Amino acid sequence: MAGGNGARLWPASTPDHPKHLLGLAPGAASLLATTLDRARAWAASQRTFVVTTAAQRPAILALTPELPPEHIIAEPAGRNTAPCLHHAMLRVHAALRAADWSPAALRSAVVLALPADHHIRDPRGLDRALRAAIAHAAAAQEIVTLGVQPTAPDTGYGYIERAEQPLHSGSPALFHARRFIEKPDAARAREFFDSGRFLWNAGIFAFPLLRTLAAIDEHAPELAAAFAPVAAALAIGDDAALTAALTAAYDRAPAQPIDVALLEKLPDLRVIPVEIGWDDLGSWAAVHALAERDLQGNAALAPPGVTLQIADSQDTLVWSDDAEIAVLGVRGLAVIASGGKILVCPLDRAQEIRALAAHSAAQRRREP
Repeated sequence: MAGGNGARLWPASTPDHPKHLLGLAPGAASLLATTLDRARAWAASQRTFVVTTAAQRPAILALTPELPPEHIIAEPAGRNTAPCLHHAMLRVHAALRAADWSPAALRSAVVLALPADHHIRDPRGLDRALRAAIAHAAAAQEIVTLGVQPTAPDTGYGYIERAEQPLHSGSPALFHARRFIEKPDAARAREFFDSGRFLWNAGIFAFPLLRTLAAIDEHAPELAAAFAPVAAALAIGDDAALTAALTAAYDRAPAQPIDVALLEKLPDLRVIPVEIGWDDLGSWAAVHALAERDLQGNAALAPPGVTLQIADSQDTLVWSDDAEIAVLGVRGLAVIASGGKILVCPLDRAQEIRALAAHSAAQRRREP
């Protein structure tokens, strides 16, 4: 899933060149490229799909020459993750049928859904958890999600409540997932953290393909009805009909996350708790926390040949694509130069940058 705009990392992240096309530093491998590298452990290029926006598709095509071009799927509009994932699974189903998969093979097919803009410090831990999720999803025909063990009572993430006891004594542990909770306030986040039962929702899923499509038909009838013409056009390979059906489907489908549209309605949703060094890089404060820092807590991130100076300063992040920057006598700031734009803000207010990004986009739309 590579369709977000990463507004909280403005100005480096923009709608046309969003967070998943950035790396942890200017010029580093993009988050999308890193995600695709991890995905090769579970699926060959011929079984890998990227869902993105029409505006971002050309950049992603250029970044992923190893993928079939038809596997870079452009959504006609952003409608949250339920339409995105349903659309993707219909594409996967059509591709597998076109490849003459037998009914038995289709019944065992599992689709991994991976956000393209996350950083994982322990990819081996992720690999172990996902292999367990795949095995359970295929054998039990149950959807499995990964829940990140919280390291703090964070209000910036959604949460998953798990059952008290695991379903079996194996490793990794597998629990019944009771409910999803949107981003809580500070008091509830502290309650969730202290209980030990709540996990961060990382948006990583193992979907048994046919079971999930049937569950959408049963539990999300509006979503299923909106995409029924898309499924029909895919079945007959009619590209013109598909384009028209997709536009209509995204106009009609409820704009909901997959957990609201489907998952919280299922009695047999499962979750595997993980500690994999996960971060969704949701702010410049998160980038600063992951970057290599000097003894004063400063991080300077720029491509080779770009000079950055940080003097008599503490706990500051300086990021630049190509401008030389010097800072003196500051503490706790983000100083970002990218694409001819400059951002200066306290790191502890980095979550507020989304509003600045929206204002910048509105100004561009008003320009003649």
